[in-house]
Amino acid sequence: MTDISIVVQAEGFDPGAEYNALRRENTSDGATAIFVGNVRDFSPAISATTAPDSSSSGSAVAVMELEHYPGMAESALDAIAREAAERWPLGRVRVIHRYGRLAAGDEIVFVGITSAHRQAALDACAFIMDFLKSRAPFWKKELTAGGSAGQWVEAKKSDESALQKW
Repeated sequence: MTDISIVVQAEGFDPGAEYNALRRENTSDGATAIFVGNVRDFSPAISATTAPDSSSSGSAVAVMELEHYPGMAESALDAIAREAAERWPLGRVRVIHRYGRLAAGDEIVFVGITSAHRQAALDACAFIMDFLKSRAPFWKKELTAGGSAGQWVEAKKSDESALQKW
């Protein structure tokens, strides 16, 4: 049976400590796959709306605001993790997703998977991230350095297309 842990929190987390927790007293799983998502300091979405004629690759992002529905977000993440555990032989699944105001460089999401097999861990990690990007009930708004310009981030076509492979 897969050990699944889902956390939605405002507080930061330590990716190294999360890795160590996945591995602690876990000698049956020979593979660990981890994904950590961070707030970028630029946004093509903001530049496309605020400076359509600009040749720059994006506008500066100082803060990202993430909103969620408590209870619903945890339930959705749990359902995604359980589906991954049905598809692949997994030992442990740990998903942390933050909400609130995050600065550029802050960690947003952690997905950690253990399995007896490398490919199962890698595939399950990618599967969970693809579904998080498109289906998890989080709403993101990117704010520029002055906080005056902001844009709600919409799901990208590439994120929706990534779901099709599963």
